[in-house]
Amino acid sequence: MKTPYSNIRKLIEIQKNISYKALGSLRPPGYAPRLVVGLDAAYSRIYGGVAVAVIIDYVSGSLLDYSVAIGEPRLEYIPGLLAFREAPLFYTALQGLRHEYDLLVIDGHGISHPRKAGIATHIGLALGKPSIGVAKKKLYGNEVYIKKLGECNVHPCTIGYVADPETGEKLAYMVLPNKRSRAPIYISPGANIDLETALKTVTSMLKGTRLPLPTYHADKISKHIARLLDRGVLKPNQLKGGLGRLDHFMPRI
Repeated sequence: MKTPYSNIRKLIEIQKNISYKALGSLRPPGYAPRLVVGLDAAYSRIYGGVAVAVIIDYVSGSLLDYSVAIGEPRLEYIPGLLAFREAPLFYTALQGLRHEYDLLVIDGHGISHPRKAGIATHIGLALGKPSIGVAKKKLYGNEVYIKKLGECNVHPCTIGYVADPETGEKLAYMVLPNKRSRAPIYISPGANIDLETALKTVTSMLKGTRLPLPTYHADKISKHIARLLDRGVLKPNQLKGGLGRLDHFMPRI
């Protein structure tokens, strides 16, 4: 069932308020992260959303912890409103983590969004922590290239940025993660961090993969769990009410 237009307008107004608050927080955090959360979601044909939160050690890159939450999203996919679809499941998954963390990296956009309020902005502002959006596709803004694809000799390679169409403000950086990449990822601050620090933080966690380690692991685990659910190998009750640790089901990472 589609969301009524009047409800969509209300969600857009909520995002405008979120943006107003978040834009004032876009400054360097003042400390280096130690433990970093990655958030990503996949979808089961039977059970709906499969949200995964992982924690990695920022220095070593080791995967320390993960938690899974499943459930039917309360909103269909609407461009620009992803936060209202996926953030509730992410909050549930975060509750299952056994470590405190300093920073969140989220599959999706931060301020590179029509209202400067992507899912990374929603979550970072709600939790009061620095958050960064890392997306595979552009959602909003004008791409400005400073390098051609063939001009990258060292990777990760920043090839340009996304600018606000009205003000020219930089909203995100476009980065080729590795030499095999033919398309960039889009790195934007969500809340409580600035664009330059977001760029440095994410590129330091690109270890030859297309995604930084936090969302690389979250992406891989969420897709694996969704497949197990659809094959009947895993049942929702094994997640203990939406939260669970599934070490014996996990692929080697």
